[in-house]
Amino acid sequence: MKTTLIVILFIALVYVFSEFDLSLKDNSFTLRYLQPMFYETLETGSDLLPADSDSPGSGEQPAEAREAAELRRVIDGDTIDVLVNGEIERVRYIAANSPEFGEPCYQQASLANRGLVEGQALTLGRDETDRDDNGRLLRYVYANGVLVERQLISLGFAEVVRYRSDDNFYDEFRELEQQAAEQGLGCHPTGIFDDGSFVR
Repeated sequence: MKTTLIVILFIALVYVFSEFDLSLKDNSFTLRYLQPMFYETLETGSDLLPADSDSPGSGEQPAEAREAAELRRVIDGDTIDVLVNGEIERVRYIAANSPEFGEPCYQQASLANRGLVEGQALTLGRDETDRDDNGRLLRYVYANGVLVERQLISLGFAEVVRYRSDDNFYDEFRELEQQAAEQGLGCHPTGIFDDGSFVR
């Protein structure tokens, strides 16, 4: 029950502060106090998520094979800028697609993403495709070992997309998305993910 309440509180506060149309920078004080509780929830397991959702699965890349990265900027709900191998790179999350600027739930998804990655030790995992058509790195992003795409989808702040042959987690993520939709979590009540398109 405690873990459920903390995750619900996280989602609720994301919505409350976004209603005031505050920038991500302006919400730093909210994340400063809420983020430790949120990560404690992820580490101990939330009954909103499958019991093994944070355990390495068949699609997981071994931790030692991932690249260490340092967060530079949160762009939106599925994209960040990081310092990796001495270069600033824009990273597009694999398999997770969040609302774009001007769409319903954009602010909430962006803030949720920031809550997951800011101040955390980031590592990047690969699938089949190195970069997308815009030159962005396509990566699975781990924050303190927690797969960020999995959490965004589980909490309803991203929908699942299949990009070419990058589908290591596709089946698992589709199941998590369905659960989030059924529970009305995150962005699902807005209907933004029900437009029949994966193009945001």
